[in-house]
Amino acid sequence: MKKKISIVIPAYNEQEVLDELTQRLRSVISGLPQYDFEVVIVENGSTDGSFGKLVAVNQSDFRFKIVCLSRNFGCDGGLIAGLNSASGAAVILMNADLQDPPEIIPEFIKKWEQGYDVVYGIIKRREGVPFFKKIMSSLFYRLINSLTKGLFPKNVSDFRLIDKSVRDCICGMSERNCFLRGMIAWLGFKQVGIPFDRPARFAGKPKAGFFTLVKVAFNGIFSFSYLPLRLVTLLGFILFIFSSVTGVVFIALFFIYGRVVPGHTSVITSMFFLFGLLFFILGVMGEYLARIYDEVKQRPVFIVKERIGFDS
Repeated sequence: MKKKISIVIPAYNEQEVLDELTQRLRSVISGLPQYDFEVVIVENGSTDGSFGKLVAVNQSDFRFKIVCLSRNFGCDGGLIAGLNSASGAAVILMNADLQDPPEIIPEFIKKWEQGYDVVYGIIKRREGVPFFKKIMSSLFYRLINSLTKGLFPKNVSDFRLIDKSVRDCICGMSERNCFLRGMIAWLGFKQVGIPFDRPARFAGKPKAGFFTLVKVAFNGIFSFSYLPLRLVTLLGFILFIFSSVTGVVFIALFFIYGRVVPGHTSVITSMFFLFGLLFFILGVMGEYLARIYDEVKQRPVFIVKERIGFDS
């Protein structure tokens, strides 16, 4: 009996890419006749003609299935929606913009057959990416690895294969502020990376703006590290020691030399510094409280409006 492989792809306003995407996926699938495939495309609240194109693809090829969400739930929300609908012995996660080349899928499957539970793509080179974005990506991985003691491989992408056992663990996790690549790394299992060159987007424009990327980065940092809170505690302790020593020095200068701290400048400067520091500390604590609030509400990570092609 053939093993079944699921391919999960979130798509948001990707009508210009879908024809090329489905053609290249069919080519890859036809080169692996020893497996059965299903392609679960998550229509993530698109406002263009993506849904109509996906319906036409499903009608011409039953292996392509559609999970239509009620609105856009972000990339990770779309991926988790697809994972909950995938039924393969292994699941491949990739983006629709063809920056994750489908031609690498056979290499993922080969590593999986060798006994690896997670096979992730490592980006060697990024084409068509602004220099500023490359720098920010590099800084993010350096920061999050220093905060999580090296939990995340450098330049790892969402493009990966996971075994059904890993998929079941992820679907059993009820986190609302999802950082999927972090969740998979945290699970452990036997993992290996495959380097690849990430090409430029095939068509259309990137859907994730600067603030979206910042939100994703914050999810990764605050979901997998308590170090910011511990740094706040350490900073408070250092300031306490500094202020205590400074107070002792001023008192000593007054009694020994009769020296008085001149003017109000030092007082005003200290107030601005301490109030700024206080609001920074409150901001760090607020980020954790906001995430606790989201978890307590227990709202779903995604809402499915319609599922097409799963009966067949």
